[in-house]
Amino acid sequence: MGLDISLLETFILVADLESFSGAARKLGLTQPAVSFQIKALEREVGASLFDRNPGKVILTPAGRTTYSFSKKMLNDYKNMIAGIPKTTGKVAGNLLIAASNIPGEYILPPIIAEFRKIFPDVTVSLEITDSEGALRKLTGEQTELSFMGTPLEHSGTLRKPFATDRLVLITPPKHKLTGESKVKLRHICGEPFVNRSSSSGTRKTFETFFKSSGIDIEDLNIVVELGSTQSVISAVQSGMGISIISDRAALNPAKAGLVASVDIAEVDITRSFYAAYSSERPLSLAAEQFLESCLVP
Repeated sequence: MGLDISLLETFILVADLESFSGAARKLGLTQPAVSFQIKALEREVGASLFDRNPGKVILTPAGRTTYSFSKKMLNDYKNMIAGIPKTTGKVAGNLLIAASNIPGEYILPPIIAEFRKIFPDVTVSLEITDSEGALRKLTGEQTELSFMGTPLEHSGTLRKPFATDRLVLITPPKHKLTGESKVKLRHICGEPFVNRSSSSGTRKTFETFFKSSGIDIEDLNIVVELGSTQSVISAVQSGMGISIISDRAALNPAKAGLVASVDIAEVDITRSFYAAYSSERPLSLAAEQFLESCLVP
């Protein structure tokens, strides 16, 4: 059977999004083109893969079996492509990495730029998610390297610290707390608070520091929970409340006067970011070189 790898990629995307139109948008194709690819795959396997309901598509029993094997086939294919340069000693190929918000948006891009200057034959694909998502990508063999702000433990993985940051309070530019040199934790509790989602490494870090100071997350006046640092900055800028984010993320918005950045008294909320990789699968040459470039002091 001359199966086209791209058909499997399209099939998996439709299954993950539960939408033909959503997959089409992500792939930059028309919906009829995506439907054509799925029908071609269904002809190959000899079974219907989706129950097509209004507004949502659901895998059939045959579709679930095809999905499981397709994920393995794609992972094996990607590992094959990544492993070939290792046999020649050439640093080349596709490097798939995932990262949580802060390393993905603020730390890794300049590292990738410098890495590409040295190894122009490597194509780096970076997916930004949260710390738990970055770990899932790694353990699901969808990436060779994952970078996160929470030292999540998982059997079969190794991790090394590669960068640090410090958490700061951000407020709207004319907020009453902006005049303080440092803000005490109890003063934060009395203000409307823009929180990150529960899987965020940033949130887990400041919750730990709050608890060590005798303050529970329930003591915060949370008005909204948002999925990214940039959305938190936008909400604070609009006057929705105050928040705690990385000093790396706060730097440019504070310089531009969009928000104010204030240090937190009583505690120094400094944390490490971690590079994680499998202890069971050998890294490609590209991944080895990229990891080394991240760990350089």
